[in-house]
Order: sequence, then C-alpha cells, then structure tokens
Amino acid sequence: MTTSQKTFAQLNLLQPAPSQPIGYYDYFGKLLSPQEASELVASKELDPNDAISYKRVGAVEITQELIAKGEDIFLNRKIGDTFGLQGIFGLGQGTAILAEEFTVAISNLQGRPTTNLQITLLKDITLGSRTFTRGTVINTGLKVEKGSTTTLGSAPNGNITCALCHASLSNEGKRLLGVANSEIAFPFFLALAPNSAAGFSRTKIDPLDPQYQGNGKTIIDSQGNLVKLPDPEKFEKAFDDILLDLPFGNFESSTDGIKNTTQIPNVFTFKSHPYGWSGESAVGPFGGLGSLNNGVHSSEINVIASAQLIAKTLGIDPEVYIGTSIQNAADPRLRLPEGITVKPSEWLRTIAPDIVKAELEDQVVAPGTGTYPNLQPSLFTLNGLVFSPNTGNSDDVASGTFLFANNAMSAFQNSLVPPANRTSENWQALNTNSVKRGAKVFEKANCTVCHIPPFFTDNKIYPIDKIRSNPARARSRLVLNDLLVPPKLYTFDTPVPIPANAEELDVPTQGISEEPTALPEGILPNGGYKTPSLRGLYLSAPYLHDGGVAVRAGSLELHANGSFSVVDPSGLGLANTLSQGIPADAASSLRALVDRELRALVVQANKANPGLVRSNLDGTGHEFYVDKQAGFNPKQQTDLINFLLALDDNPGSF
Repeated sequence: MTTSQKTFAQLNLLQPAPSQPIGYYDYFGKLLSPQEASELVASKELDPNDAISYKRVGAVEITQELIAKGEDIFLNRKIGDTFGLQGIFGLGQGTAILAEEFTVAISNLQGRPTTNLQITLLKDITLGSRTFTRGTVINTGLKVEKGSTTTLGSAPNGNITCALCHASLSNEGKRLLGVANSEIAFPFFLALAPNSAAGFSRTKIDPLDPQYQGNGKTIIDSQGNLVKLPDPEKFEKAFDDILLDLPFGNFESSTDGIKNTTQIPNVFTFKSHPYGWSGESAVGPFGGLGSLNNGVHSSEINVIASAQLIAKTLGIDPEVYIGTSIQNAADPRLRLPEGITVKPSEWLRTIAPDIVKAELEDQVVAPGTGTYPNLQPSLFTLNGLVFSPNTGNSDDVASGTFLFANNAMSAFQNSLVPPANRTSENWQALNTNSVKRGAKVFEKANCTVCHIPPFFTDNKIYPIDKIRSNPARARSRLVLNDLLVPPKLYTFDTPVPIPANAEELDVPTQGISEEPTALPEGILPNGGYKTPSLRGLYLSAPYLHDGGVAVRAGSLELHANGSFSVVDPSGLGLANTLSQGIPADAASSLRALVDRELRALVVQANKANPGLVRSNLDGTGHEFYVDKQAGFNPKQQTDLINFLLALDDNPGSF
C-alpha cells in the first residue's frame, strides 16, 4: 500500500487502481498501517492500546462502520443551515413552486426510473428577465429511482443532500454513487428561490450600484452612516439573470465576488488529492478531502455567517452585506423592519438571538480563527467555521465528536470507484485492442508526466501560466492569502459543543504550502489548477474545470481511417449542450479536448454566447494535444480516446 505514484508509472496502464484499505488510518492525508499508527501514537507518549489516543493525535481509523456512516450522511443528511438556506435564501419555497409539476412528472413515470426527470410547466414562471411559459418542458437532470416518488438527493421540504449532485443512475436505473450529476438544472432551481440574491457575494454584482436603487431599505452601516440598500426586486432580477447565464451542471460556490463557475465533479477521491478544481483543499484529514466536505457544508452554502470576512475580501460593509441578504428574506419574519432604521447585525440578533440555532447551526468556530463573527480563514476552513453537529443527538446521523461527519464522508468517498464501463463501444474497443493501443499513445504523448497511473494524477497544482485555462477560478482564493491563520483543529475525541479546555491539533502543511499562512504552492502567485484524476471520464463529460469542452452526440462523423468531420456545428460548445439541458457526449467532447482544430471551434462557439462569456466559461487551456500537428494520426487519436473512456474500476477488462 505504500507504492509511490512514480513506481506505478512503470506498470501496466490498464491495471486496476488499489482501493482504500480497511483497518488502516488516515493521518492528515498519510495512509498508515495499524503498526505505523501505533508507532505514531507511542511517539506522542500516548497509549496505542487506547482507541482515544488515535483520535487525540488526529488519526482516523478507516472501518466499514465509518464508511457506512459516511454513506448514510451522503445520501440522507441535509446540506446547509435551515436558517440561511431556507429562511433567508428560500430554496424550499422555490422548488415548492413546481410541486404540482414534479408530482405529475413522477406519476407519469409509472414506477420507471429516469436519469432526467422532465417536467412540463403548468403555469407561466418569470425568473429574471425571462418568462418560461406554460407548456415549456424543462430537463431537470434530476434522477428518479425505480418505484420512487421523490428525486434522488432531495426531500419535499426543499432540503438537499450530497447525492443530489454526486449520484446518478445507469440506463438500467442502478444507483451510481460518486458520479457527477452534470445535467442538473441548478441555475433554474436556484433562480426559483424568492431571495436567491442573498448569494450575491459568489459572483460579480455590486449591491450599491446606482442601477439597483429604488425601494430598498435604509440601514445604518458599521461606521454609523445611513446607506440605502438596493431595490429588492431589481436586485433579485439582476441576480437571477446571472444564474440563468449558467449551463446546467455548473455551480458558483466561492464568496469572492468573481464569476468563477465550475462544473460538478465526480467524487472518486482516493489518492486524488488535493481537492477542489484549484487544489485549495489540500490540508487536514484525508489529504484535504475533509476540508472540501467542510466547505460544502459551511463556507460555500452559509449565507450570513461570513459577513465580516466578506467585508474584508470584497470591501463590502458587513451591515450592507447582512442587510442586502435579509431585506427580502424568504421568511418575512427575518426581513428588516418597516418604519425604523437599524443596523442589520443588531436586528438579526433580535429575531435570531441564538446563533447556534440560526447561522451557526451544526457549525463550530475552528481554534485559532478568532471569535464569532470576527473570524479569519485558514487552509482548512475558508470562513473559520467547521461543520460538526452536536455530540449525542441520536436523531442525527451526522452527530458525533468533533469532525466525525467530515471524516465519515471522506472515508466513504474514498471507498468509491468508477463504475464499470459496460457500453458496447467500450466492449468493442477492448476486443479490437484499441484501448491497449491508446495506452501506448497516452505514454507516447507524455500524458503520464502529469496523469500518472493508476490514479492518473500527480497530485500537484500547476500555475495558471502553464495550464492557460480561463483564470477566473484559478484566482478565486487569492484574496484570502493575506488573511490566513495557521490551520488548527480540535482533537477528534472532543465533544460538541466544544468545552473550554478542549485540546487542539496543529494541522500539518509541510510540502503543501511554504508556510502555514500561505495558499498551497501552485496557486500562488497568480492562481492555478490541480491535475485531476482521469478515472471515470466516460461518466464526467464535459471537460476542464468549466466544462467548456462540450460536444453534443451526433455532431461529429467518424470515418473509416479514424478521422472525423463536423456534421452538425450547432452541437458544439456549452451553449448547444448543457445550456439547453442537453448532455455532452463523452467521446466527442474528449476529441475536442485533444484535437486543437475541433477545440478552436468549441471555444469559438462558447465565446459567441454572451452569457457564457459573462460567466467565464470558454473551454480554453490545457493545450496538450494529440492530433496531426502533434505527430499523431487519426487512428491514434481515436485509440487514445477509447483508452481514456476505458478508465473505470478495471480498465483492461469489460
């Protein structure tokens, strides 16, 4: 289990990758055998025969029970705080608008499964500047299992789970955990929320821009000045227009004021650290995977808790931020009062005096980050908070000691492997030795330099100057660099709520950052992207961080000599695929990734769409081609694509 990636590069590219070993320990990204873990504990002068000792040093035992708990959380535990996601943002209120449409659509399935629940609008719906008329068919991308009356990953009350975005179904209706739901109609569903503009810090929109003035409330800012907030209706309309610019399967999560939309990733995570498209989740348990899971449940989705930090990163007064977020809250009781002028933060505490039941639901302040609400980020938590539900709550599967839920989800995700590619195309490619020939092309083209088998990544972050993809996402964390404090966690035996004398752990950063208060190497100074694993590519079209390398099925015609021609230019680019709720074809999109002439046409199609341009989605970069100009013939290119599509749980077998 200790074989290095470099050694693996000398082995057969088509061999199965090792799986996460049961009984081993994770120690901040290092996989330790039981003997190694025992020696670590002993070196800290603790008793290796006491299970608590391992938790005190930050070692997590990987057990079937922990994995099962993680799967339960992944499938069934809600994401986000009820106060912000439902009370302020109104996600549940938004989806409730379509309750009748969902009921009819699921009923029409008559118990059959579907990978794309199509709903037909029974009424006109206006979102932003667009009106979706009655009778419009919406490809939701939502999955419905055989016999189910609900969609996978969602509940009738509007709560969502990890499975909404990171689970799919096979054509036969089999559940595929870890597969990205790249067709989900996220932009549409988010725009349905009555106060989706509460998420304005995740994109480039200034609440005090004069064009949004009108009937906004007047508040007192943190300096004692009177400030008029944006008109709620105008601001919501503008933000919904931004959301509707996005293709399906894309999301905007970082509170940085940058339009850096990315596509939903697969979560076949074992040995594919660091995590996040930019690799910003690099430290902490499971090589940063715990940090990524924490972000999903905290900094990416919590509407209010980051107000003071957002003020530092975006230059928006915290009172303006809070006021803009709650003046049009989905729950009218949370809105700013009529007839009096208040400081929004003070008003917030009058209507929600208990922060643990409001914006800090399931969240605890990480050690060393400050005192709420004045928190600073660290390499582990980008808003100073850690998702860690209270200990001892038998009604909550995520309940446990500090960081239990994060560690359980990480162990579960690391247990997932790409499901077998059972397509007839893969069977033929394997049986004609096209896949084997493609493996040789992969080596000849030097792809193994960065995509080292068997996990097909070198676990590095490369500067934007080398990758040359659209830089928006690469730069999205740079503003945090001067605010970082050294990453610390409580020991994993610490109960929640955290006691005053809780023991702390320093999170190791060696080999990741030059110092504990600096972003990972590769991100500095100008931003960067990590080397993603290539496993499961046949299920993860389109490609690159922005999903910009997208081609619709039927757009290309393959010829006997392996060459191709574009027979339907209207199928190129995101505007002609996911922007219309139409999936991208894996083989055709991979061809666009490795063929520069086809890529140029795809990029041209993306840049012709104003909404994609505004969202920084173009499919540029990663200019490592395997085409005629690079010295490869069309058959070699086809063989390479077949090899890439074969990278499942056992690439050399069907």
